[in-house]
Amino acid sequence: MALYTPKYSRTKPAGRGIAGVVRRLLSSLRKFRLSTRIGKRSRAFPPPGKQGRGNLSRVHVLLLVIPLLIFVCGWFVYGRLASSDIFRLTELSVSGNHKVSRQQLIEKSGLRQGMNLLGFDVRAAEARLHQFAWVRDAHVRIVWPSRVEIMVRERHPLALVCMAGKKQGNLFYLDQNGYVFAPVLPGQDVDFPTLTGKLAALGLEKKQVRPDTPVAGALTFLRLAARGNAILPAQAISELHVDADQGLIVYLVDRPFPIYMGREKIRTRYYRLVKILERLYRKKKIGEIKEIQMNYMENRALVATVGPVR
Repeated sequence: MALYTPKYSRTKPAGRGIAGVVRRLLSSLRKFRLSTRIGKRSRAFPPPGKQGRGNLSRVHVLLLVIPLLIFVCGWFVYGRLASSDIFRLTELSVSGNHKVSRQQLIEKSGLRQGMNLLGFDVRAAEARLHQFAWVRDAHVRIVWPSRVEIMVRERHPLALVCMAGKKQGNLFYLDQNGYVFAPVLPGQDVDFPTLTGKLAALGLEKKQVRPDTPVAGALTFLRLAARGNAILPAQAISELHVDADQGLIVYLVDRPFPIYMGREKIRTRYYRLVKILERLYRKKKIGEIKEIQMNYMENRALVATVGPVR
């Protein structure tokens, strides 16, 4: 008897592409479930041959195909969004800048009008903005889908620092935190007290004032004066000289006499000096002063006059 050969098969071709992969994946799952049900009904273990290896290989295939399928779909969706106009930059705002211009901040951040924001690195942009000497803090925020906000906080000078030996000049700006951050360029504001002396040997290391040093005492004095005391504001101070032996010596703008503050108890001596100056101004005796020694004794100050005391 001749063998019967069917002319067609009921099995449809798997197809190609993602649809084909999904169809083959579903077919493998059906076969795996069917073989599991048959094994449970017969209560017979599969022989240690092809059956066990086949089931194991199907599991391995599933573990490889599913993540690959997720990755392909994710990459396809990302590509479609990256090429669309939904996330293109259309609005940009800059706030908090005074010394650094808006255009400088935008160029440094790497933002361009019309660019797609999906691939924009916010952390890298903030790091680039911190390269400006006047920028203390910088934050870049994306307001989806198409707006970016740049917010900066600039440094405020507290005093000028005379640093000899610098190629760019010898005057630099010092901020409230005791950090020397930028050179003084021609045309910039120089109406600040000037800090002088051998600062590198007395507490100024790598552009930062070290605590518990003579320079740190001068910084404390400057912070107190910056609060806007009516008798002794920062605008009334001409120079703060730091000496290795005598400590801090202060000179006023309108008076040439020195004020010896010493090395310790700068805060207490500042407020005591304010009371002394207030009394001298009120009695109109400030023009007779030769020097003031705030470190004369433990709780006493010495006010030396040019002529005899009246």
